Amino acid sequence: MIHTIVPHIAPLSNVSIMRLNVEAGKVLRVLGPVRISVEKGRIRILGIDIENGKDVWISRYRSYAIKVLEPSTIGVVLGIGGSIENAQPDEEPIDIWENTANEITNRGGKVLILGFIESGKTTFATLLSNIAIEKGLNVALIDADIGQCDLAPPGFIALKFMDRKVLWLREVAGDIIRFIGYLSPSQGAALSRLLSSVVELVSIAESKGAELIIVNTDGWFGDFEAIQYKLQLIKVLKPENVVVMGEDACRYIESALSKFSLMKLFCLPIPKVVRKRDREDRRQLRKANYSNYFQKARRRCFKFDDISILNSCLFNGVKDAEMHSKLQQELNVPIYMTSRYDDSIVVAVPDDAYIDKRDLYIIKPAQAKGLLVALLNSSLEDVGVGVIDSIDFEKREICILTEYEGEVRGIDIGRIIIGKDWMDKGIAFKCVI
Repeated sequence: MIHTIVPHIAPLSNVSIMRLNVEAGKVLRVLGPVRISVEKGRIRILGIDIENGKDVWISRYRSYAIKVLEPSTIGVVLGIGGSIENAQPDEEPIDIWENTANEITNRGGKVLILGFIESGKTTFATLLSNIAIEKGLNVALIDADIGQCDLAPPGFIALKFMDRKVLWLREVAGDIIRFIGYLSPSQGAALSRLLSSVVELVSIAESKGAELIIVNTDGWFGDFEAIQYKLQLIKVLKPENVVVMGEDACRYIESALSKFSLMKLFCLPIPKVVRKRDREDRRQLRKANYSNYFQKARRRCFKFDDISILNSCLFNGVKDAEMHSKLQQELNVPIYMTSRYDDSIVVAVPDDAYIDKRDLYIIKPAQAKGLLVALLNSSLEDVGVGVIDSIDFEKREICILTEYEGEVRGIDIGRIIIGKDWMDKGIAFKCVI
């Protein structure tokens, strides 16, 4: 059990400070914000051993099980909402998780991790990576959760060649990113873009000699379309290992895989108590993630004629001069650009123009401000993260806020709208540029 030696409250800083003596073999449950300092002994969190003189900070958005490896004295600083307590034997499956991680690392190959929101997918992916690193394996981790990606901004997925143990994947950044442009696979064209991007990143990881490739997925799970997407991921990736977090979730997958000997299915129990993140918490996490990629952003402007603009209903249609001239006369307002498709006509007009013509798709410059984009190199690879600051049809240029300073040959337009405070304002379900 936990023995409190010197507990006291620090009223000015709103934290609780204590020193604990803990027996070997005990499992503690920690909900952040908490700072843990090991004064004597040794504890283990997510495959990381923390010994004398070392400490660790746990975010308010995270919760972990701590395994006490030998009699230990630890210092604890609890922030507002943080807690530390004994876990009952059936509440924290950390031993089962570690045993599974050891079996998977011995098998090697590709690992696909599935489950509902807050089921521990990212925590297990991190544990698996840490244990693989401990064994000296070359580890590649693909974060394919576009809504809460830890290795890249939301709306992207990322591949990271893991070279050190971490407690939270946000301690590192992806080596290679791919732009999806949505916050959920269920939105718009996200599904097809996700599938192709995950396959591409897995192929890159294999070509670089990764011995264990971990693919962590989003929490869209349980309804028909979600299950079909996850089964399609299994079909195209053909992973040697499929991990499903939670017995209820596993029922959706196990019958579909029962006749295939190519892979092994692991159904893992999930902790009884976890740090739950509500919708606002998730928005705040996305805001923090976006702001990390724009701390040193500057404004870069590009002429329309110097770059390609992808996934834009205005720039990717057929330019029809005769139609443009006809619409100019008919509408009696300035028309910047027109694009024709088989099923629609797209027209760009000034912000103050009024057009009551329902068979036209109207674009106005101000609508583009705040759209999340990816910057592309000459090989059509995503190399930078940006947000549209302005588009000027008279100057024929588009200006982007970005930290990326390299060559830009194209801009890939997403549907996520970012506000001035880097808080996402939602998804533009209609094309706005």
